[in-house]
Amino acid sequence: MHSNVFVGVKPGFNHKQHNKGSRFLGNVTSHTSEEPSNYDYVLLPITTGRYKEIVGQVFKEFQKQSKQHWQPLRVPEPQLQDICIPPFNVNKLDDDDTPSYIGLLSSWLELESPDLAVRDLGLKVLLNECKYARFVGIRKLILAPPRDLSNLQLYGQMIYRLLQNRIIFTAPALTISISLPLYEDSDPLATWELWNTVRKLCEYHSSLTVSLALPRTKTPSFVLNRWLAEPVSCLLVSSSIFASNQYDYPVLHKFNQNLILKFQKINGDSQILRNELCVILHGMEKYANDVKGGESAYLEYVNFLLKKGDKALNFKGNRQLMLQEESRIMPPLKPHSDTLLNSTYLTFEKDLVKYDLYESAILEALQDLSSRATFKRPLVVLVAGAGRGPLVDRTFKTLSMLSLENRVSIIAIEKNPQAYLYLQKRNFDYWDNKVELIKEDMTKWQTNEPPERRVQVDLCISELLGSFGCNELSPECLWSIEKYHSRNDTVFIPRSYSSYIAPVSSPLFYQKLSKVNRSLESPWVVHRVPYCILSSKINEVWRFEHPMFEKDVDQVEDGDDTVRFSQSSLSEFKMKHRGEIHGFIGFFTVTLYNDIFLSTLPDDSTVRLKSNEESSKCARQDEDLQLIKRCDHTPNMTSWSPIIFPLKQPLSFVDDSELSVLMSRIHSDTEQKVWYEWSLESFIYLMLSNYGSATAATNMTNPRSIVTEGTKTSNHNRHFSVTTNQNLDNQIDLDQDVENEEEQGFLSNLETGWQSVQDIHGLSETTRPDQLNSTNRPMFDLKSSRVLDSTSGSPRHEDLEEDAPEVHVRVKTGVSTLHNVCGRAFSLPL
Repeated sequence: MHSNVFVGVKPGFNHKQHNKGSRFLGNVTSHTSEEPSNYDYVLLPITTGRYKEIVGQVFKEFQKQSKQHWQPLRVPEPQLQDICIPPFNVNKLDDDDTPSYIGLLSSWLELESPDLAVRDLGLKVLLNECKYARFVGIRKLILAPPRDLSNLQLYGQMIYRLLQNRIIFTAPALTISISLPLYEDSDPLATWELWNTVRKLCEYHSSLTVSLALPRTKTPSFVLNRWLAEPVSCLLVSSSIFASNQYDYPVLHKFNQNLILKFQKINGDSQILRNELCVILHGMEKYANDVKGGESAYLEYVNFLLKKGDKALNFKGNRQLMLQEESRIMPPLKPHSDTLLNSTYLTFEKDLVKYDLYESAILEALQDLSSRATFKRPLVVLVAGAGRGPLVDRTFKTLSMLSLENRVSIIAIEKNPQAYLYLQKRNFDYWDNKVELIKEDMTKWQTNEPPERRVQVDLCISELLGSFGCNELSPECLWSIEKYHSRNDTVFIPRSYSSYIAPVSSPLFYQKLSKVNRSLESPWVVHRVPYCILSSKINEVWRFEHPMFEKDVDQVEDGDDTVRFSQSSLSEFKMKHRGEIHGFIGFFTVTLYNDIFLSTLPDDSTVRLKSNEESSKCARQDEDLQLIKRCDHTPNMTSWSPIIFPLKQPLSFVDDSELSVLMSRIHSDTEQKVWYEWSLESFIYLMLSNYGSATAATNMTNPRSIVTEGTKTSNHNRHFSVTTNQNLDNQIDLDQDVENEEEQGFLSNLETGWQSVQDIHGLSETTRPDQLNSTNRPMFDLKSSRVLDSTSGSPRHEDLEEDAPEVHVRVKTGVSTLHNVCGRAFSLPL
């Protein structure tokens, strides 16, 4: 298998062949029990057109009789002649290469109909199909999108009622996936907003996912990033979006290759149930005679694409290893107050990149300090929070490189009694008992001793940083070393570290926490949890440096630690595209020594640095003077995962909004603990004129929630070619530049994202005449959906007088509560 990404096909046949769907299985690829199939799933309707006709007759009788006297609507369950998927051989075993099934729910239902009886009929038909799917072992079902978008709330209500039925959530739970186009250029986020509306109406139900039809035009990055964080269970790939290369083989355009690769990297981790992603090919029969290799050529291409992606992403194909790497949400560690397990230390020590950088920093620091080292007065190196000793190992290595073994004294302090035993063993076996071991909390070490009896260190090395930098009490712990054990020129590694935040959308994060009633006021560390940063920049909120004071420490021994360690930042974020915020994601950067730098920021991040007091005055005069820089994640470093500060209630915002985020770190000497508090406000800017009307000051997109079918089906007369080499490996170049490719080579029939979705459910207008039948048409003669007004209703700019006075007004559109007040949900004991 391709990591956790699978391949599926939808057979091409009419309703008369539904009960003979197995004919297709031998046509796409011929295989025996010794030769595995090149697809994993077959997408088939649960029921046939015959079942639709039976249900239609029952409903007509119900309508006639209900006029005379009321009676409940009873929908018969499908019989053997009414089903497409046979009631045997559908459960796929782990060592079985026989394709399994994904079910296609009836698309002729009108779940959004204003008629309650019609909606009730649709719900009962879906329940019947779900019952059969559960019986035969099908766990993933694809549902058609609503056709009348003006009644979206009714559609969402029916879906939620379906999800609440015990048929769905009885283990193993069924997954209902709504099919939608990934992108439409008339309003790039329209289908996401449609999905988000239904998902919110269903309270983020864990069994509700989305299936996306790949576009034939390039998708904007902000749209793709939004979908990468959503629970996407299937990618629907129509044959109409393929191009034929110079050898007449079907190939995908470069942007769709990269799109699949990005979803492959997420690897199904955006879902709670059935943690897998399926790429489903459909419509291959339409152009089978137009490409070399026929229908099987499409499958060979997609399989090759996924194998190449596996190689690029370094997937090993080991399913057990992948299960260990599934998405996890964990509480932040509290090493200062809790005793860490041996397995936790072992996980830390596997990150060789981090320790290599620490070694480089130690080497440079010792080179600078070596001139003061003598036999009579050796350098004192303190490893603060030594754990199991990886930094002690690297210190010994650098001493050997510099030939300073006899002119340096090493002290390792560790309060964890189990880790201290490990240090004792390593000191005897590897360090020749040259390390002075101290089992004590570093914040209490020699604090009651007179100054002349305290150890004074030349170099202090530590790794006390958490996912937010300061969230494991590194400032407090190292301040104790600075206050009681440092000289005027003591060197600290790390020298400084900064914390950063950004507003984030992470449906899986919110879904998991709300599902198990875990605290939405406590920060959480997220591992392999997909997220989408909604702002264009990531803001620095505060910075700690060591030493904290560049002066005699005797002058700063007394003071208020509450002021010294407490921090507060009011950050502003520009939100160009509308969305929904689930919290704030946190990262940090570290300067170990000189220019040796660590970063947990995402690659290619644009960072706004927090201005100091002097530069703030300049920044107020000229906003361009604010410090902006680009930053990447330290390559291959695995020690830290991001941290998320959640919102108790997700907050929605429109295009061109502004967020004001309060983030505070509070150190309380009276309560003997440290905690974080956070809140946000959202704003838009309006332009008021003397006409009394208001329009968005910035080019704010009309915040309509959906785009109706009337605005969705415009065809795009754009054609692209993919130039490839003769062998299949050269058909796909994942690094190829596509910006200036010639516009030629697409196969004849154009198809929009909505048409692709309609084709999946047998509703496509592009279906050939010999394939049109009653199954393709809605039962209740549903007309095209009502077109919403795409204008804002505000006066046009040209209608306003040129000399009309304009006033820009900042209008608050949303506010959150203050989270984790007084550390009620999360705090760090001192």
